[in-house]
Amino acid sequence: MPAVAALPDPSSPVPSALSELLAVFAEALSDVRFPGVDHDALSALSAQAQADDERVRALQADLAAAEAALADTQERLLRAAELGLAYARVYAGDDADLQGRLAAIHLAGAGPRRRKLELAGAPQGSIKLPPRRPRKARSQADAPA
Repeated sequence: MPAVAALPDPSSPVPSALSELLAVFAEALSDVRFPGVDHDALSALSAQAQADDERVRALQADLAAAEAALADTQERLLRAAELGLAYARVYAGDDADLQGRLAAIHLAGAGPRRRKLELAGAPQGSIKLPPRRPRKARSQADAPA
């Protein structure tokens, strides 16, 4: 009775055709030895491919985490730099030279802060958020006297 072929796993580092060949070498050609190619050699290489694939996936996950940490740190650095620039502009007061130097500094990415959902990794413009609600108008009873 022929073996039932399993569905190919697209994420597998060993393509389904190679898995089928390994099965042939394990069953019909188990006693056959070709120069440098037999069931043991193919199995060892298949296992190595799977181990290398696992290592690649782990490194990709580490890279993604490091990139997220870098983006967070860069965002915090930018916000701290914006605050520092604002303080420095106030401190410069009447010092024209310092005011000139500070006026020439334009921080990359400085601008209005975006909502957290917009920063959650989606490409800019791909998520349309509803506009923010306007402030409630003061009634006459709430107005300061």
